[in-house]
Amino acid sequence: MAETHAQIFLMGTVGKSQWREPIKAACAAEGISVFDPVVPEWNQESMRREADALQHAHIILMAITDETPSVGSLAESGWAALSALKRHQALGLYIDPDYVESASPLSGWRIDEAHGDQHAADTIESASQRARKLVTHHAGRLTEQFPEMAIYVAADLDDLQNWAIRTAKAQLPLQMHQVEQPRLAVQAAFTVRHGSAPLCIAYAPGRVNIIGEHTDYNDGFVLPAAIDKAIYIAADGRDDGLISLHSLDFENEVTFPFARLHDDSLPAWTRYPRGAIALAGTLALLNGQNPNRLRGMNLTIAGDVPLGAGFSSSAAIEVAMFEALSALLGLSLTQPQKALLGQQVEHHFIGIRSGIMDQMIAAVGKANHALLIDCRSLEATPVPLPSGVTLVTLDTGVRRELVGSEYGVRREQCEQAARLMGVSSLRDATPELFAAKRAAMPEVVARRAQHVLEENARTLAAVQAMQQGDAAALGALLNASHTSLSQLYEVSIPELDIMAALAQAQKGVYGARMMGGGFGGAVIALVADAAVADVIATVSAAYTAQTGRTCTPYTAKAGMGSGVIYLGGVG
Repeated sequence: MAETHAQIFLMGTVGKSQWREPIKAACAAEGISVFDPVVPEWNQESMRREADALQHAHIILMAITDETPSVGSLAESGWAALSALKRHQALGLYIDPDYVESASPLSGWRIDEAHGDQHAADTIESASQRARKLVTHHAGRLTEQFPEMAIYVAADLDDLQNWAIRTAKAQLPLQMHQVEQPRLAVQAAFTVRHGSAPLCIAYAPGRVNIIGEHTDYNDGFVLPAAIDKAIYIAADGRDDGLISLHSLDFENEVTFPFARLHDDSLPAWTRYPRGAIALAGTLALLNGQNPNRLRGMNLTIAGDVPLGAGFSSSAAIEVAMFEALSALLGLSLTQPQKALLGQQVEHHFIGIRSGIMDQMIAAVGKANHALLIDCRSLEATPVPLPSGVTLVTLDTGVRRELVGSEYGVRREQCEQAARLMGVSSLRDATPELFAAKRAAMPEVVARRAQHVLEENARTLAAVQAMQQGDAAALGALLNASHTSLSQLYEVSIPELDIMAALAQAQKGVYGARMMGGGFGGAVIALVADAAVADVIATVSAAYTAQTGRTCTPYTAKAGMGSGVIYLGGVG
């Protein structure tokens, strides 16, 4: 791993580095990469490397000791801490309990000896002491008042080191192999592990998006379909206040109390269920209940939604969790509310400012139909799929991580374009307004806005084509969408472009485009039923020949949205 993409960033560029050395050595022994910004010579290249490392690190470590000499150092560290929390990185903090009393307040500051300005010295000393006390006082209060923030206040430097290593290891991906027949598998595994059948099995499907990409967070239109692959959760309550999460796909199980819902040292796959449970506690509080009295639960999880390929397995587990929590905790939620709550998990627990499309289709999908979703009003209109065609997805084998990609940058660029046009979102911009304002926009911002405006128009045109059963017109819109995503929105990668071009060239393929957020994942193709087998075989072979990667094909049927199957367990 490149140093600028290190997992751990050691905060601080001023003073000595003794506290850093043991942590760096311990991490190196565990194969965990660390970036230390302390360098012999500070220059523009050092600044660039530090900024890049801080942006990409998963964990920020800060120790306020006698090596943190000045108010300036504290201010710099505080800025980094707030930046880390804004990016949903984990922050580990150690504050020497003797720091306020023992540290030299003027270290790092220079007083004009010729003038002997004692008042200035006293003022600086007073400000320095106040800053130290504020940091010491507020660090603990932050963790109490904002548990959703990933802050860990260490007891000592050894504790800080151990937490950092645990958390870094937990964020490494586990080997995963999805089980067959996951609905039956979760029920059987739950019964064996807990000695009785679960109360229920909650489920939510993955999705394909026929057209309408990167329009959802711009209040635009999308045209997804739920698929016949889903995440399943066997669920029941328990009386000891503990949470047991068991993943069949990752062959991993953890049991922990509610107090550890925000503990990032737990395995990375637990973030989605932990986020949903934490949000359920907030719902209980808003409903006048004591969130600390939420009952414990046993959850066994598995699914056959392909991971990281653009089928939105993350939204499926979020919505499935709220189906399960509604059953276990007696929450009265509509399907759109479950979708919105899933989106909040994505925003505040995972750190991706996603739109609402993925969660909505998971919650309200309809068999044999796509849904035109107005992402502003959340109105969903069923649209029948054309007859005689199959939706084929072709997985490139390139996995994506939206937190570490340019997803957030694209959203900020869209918001900038809307501000420059004086509208609340790009949904409200007309082609005429865009043409009039384009010259005032940075070129890259204008390209992003152009894609969104044209993709909204393509999505509405696709609905008309589907209603008329015009597969050729629909396919042409898919091809145009891919060109726009690749050239204007710049979220494609070579593998996606190759896969789309190969599919588009095949007889029996009406159109094809990249699907999902981009930077990896799959291509979706609209294929005549009779040509499906030949298209899959030809494209798979050609893709491997050109890239050296394996194409994994899927055929998708439009299925129903999320729900709960009650089995009558303990309850």
